[in-house]
Formats: sequence, C-alpha cells, structure tokens
Amino acid sequence: MTGQLTAIVVNWNAGDGLAESVASIQNSTIDATVVVVDNESSDGSIENLGATYPSVRVVQTGENLGYGRGANAGIETVESDYVVVMNPDVFLDREALAKMVAYLESHPAVGVVGPCLKDAAGHPLATCGLRPRLSDAICRKLLLHLVLPFFRFRRVRPVESTEVDWVTGACMVGRREAFAAVDGFDKAIFMYFEDVDLCLRLKTAGWSVHYVVEAIGRHIGGHSSAQAFDHMLIASDRSYRYFTAKHFGLLSARVLSLMTPLELFLRSLGWVLASVLPSKRPAARSRFRAYWKLLFENLSQSPDRFRGSVS
Repeated sequence: MTGQLTAIVVNWNAGDGLAESVASIQNSTIDATVVVVDNESSDGSIENLGATYPSVRVVQTGENLGYGRGANAGIETVESDYVVVMNPDVFLDREALAKMVAYLESHPAVGVVGPCLKDAAGHPLATCGLRPRLSDAICRKLLLHLVLPFFRFRRVRPVESTEVDWVTGACMVGRREAFAAVDGFDKAIFMYFEDVDLCLRLKTAGWSVHYVVEAIGRHIGGHSSAQAFDHMLIASDRSYRYFTAKHFGLLSARVLSLMTPLELFLRSLGWVLASVLPSKRPAARSRFRAYWKLLFENLSQSPDRFRGSVS
C-alpha cells in the first residue's frame, strides 16, 4: 500500500467512536489511507464502520494482540513514507495530520511526533514527557503522582513545539523507516507504556521525538479499558514491571515490586473509603480483585518475566 500517509487505528470494541475517529482522518486536509486493525471485536464496531466507510481496509488479527502488536500488524502492511498510529477514541482536527507531516518533512532527524490532545472540555492533556527515572517510579509507588502529576512519567504540557523524550501512543505520526529501525512496538508489552518504550528506543537509535503543539485533537479515552477494568489494571501493572526491568534494570525492578504491597494498601484504603458511596462499590470490587492478584504476582515472581497480558 503506497502513498504519503497511512493511518493505523487499533480497535477493540470501541463502539461508535471508531467510525467518528475514522471520519476525522478522512476529513483531514491531507490524504491518508486508513487501515483499521481489529483485535477480535464483538461489539459490531467493525460492521458499522464497513457500512459507512467501505473503502477502509480492515486487518483482522483473530485475537486480542494488545495495542502495540496490533499497531505492528498494521504497520507491516503499508509502504507509505509516514504512518499514524492512533486510538479509536482520538478525533483529530482537519489540519492536525497535515501539520505533523509538514513538521516531519522540515525536521529530517525527527522520527516520531505527537499532537496536542485535549479532553472533552477542551483542556490540554499531558501527552508527552521527559525520560522516566527510578526516583519517579518510587514516587509512583507511593502514589505521589496522584497529587504531583509530574511524577507520572514526568508528563509535561509544552506551550510550543519542542523536543521531548516521549509522546503518547494514543496518537503519534512517525516515519515508517523509524518504526522499522527499532522493529516497531515491543511485542512483549500487551498495552500501556509501549509508547514510552518505543520513543526511548527511537532516541537510542538516533532519532528524536517531538511534540507539535499546533496539531490539535481530542482524546476522550477509557471506552475499551472500561469494559474489562480489573484486567486492564493487571495489564498495566505487568507492563510497568516489564518496562522498569528493561529500562532501570532487574534489581531496581525488584525493589519496585517489593514496594507494591504498600502501594496496593494505600490504593485499597482509598477505595475502602470511596466505597461508602454506593455508586463507587462496583469499581471498588473490580479494583480489589485486581489488587489481590497483583499482590501475589509482585511478591512471588521475577519482574523480567512479565508481559502485559490480561490472562
């Protein structure tokens, strides 16, 4: 599949949001071929998309590969110079893709860029950041990132386009050759932190990563994850343990795992208090199930063997 730009949308039961996301791509001021990689959805989102946008190519994986492997499956099918990887709950302004491609064309050393994504109320989200440090990971275990968001992977909100260490995988535009240079997303990560890992590997390979503030979109977020929330919590923790072992070393990762009982106690305490409200009780039960499983895993198994699966 040739052309200047191909958009890879990774779908898993995204509902009506998938068609809306595809519409935002097709309404762009730059021509883009759209490929939807479907991770065995069962909600009719693919059927609804086909009825509205029959020209969109669908890659059926036959199973839920997760986000990174799903994106890789789409990237492997294209030959365009530039590739968009995005969630089906991201909706881009008409000029966003054109601005990111233009930025890449004028900055030949940049491998990947990310846009300025805003929430439903129009407030800019912290969708890029600096290289994570072990001290940040320790703060995360102590839940300090909940009151000091900078410690959540050192997220930042630049007011102008600039180089950063990572951009969110919810929407990124990159050179196909850059993705190929690092063999795409790490296949061992089911979902969460695969974007930070990719960007750090790109920088190691000699590419830079930039945030393009002029390219704007909306990220509603959470639709797919909410359908299996306790499984997603487990996947996130497993991916984080794998990420820390890979980038901080096994000893540091083991120390972080040993801090997990304290983290889970603090989280559980908060949800015990929250469960006083009847509306919070289903979410609390879901979290308690996940916390119990994660407590056993962190204490009994080596962090380097984890992958972010939901099994």
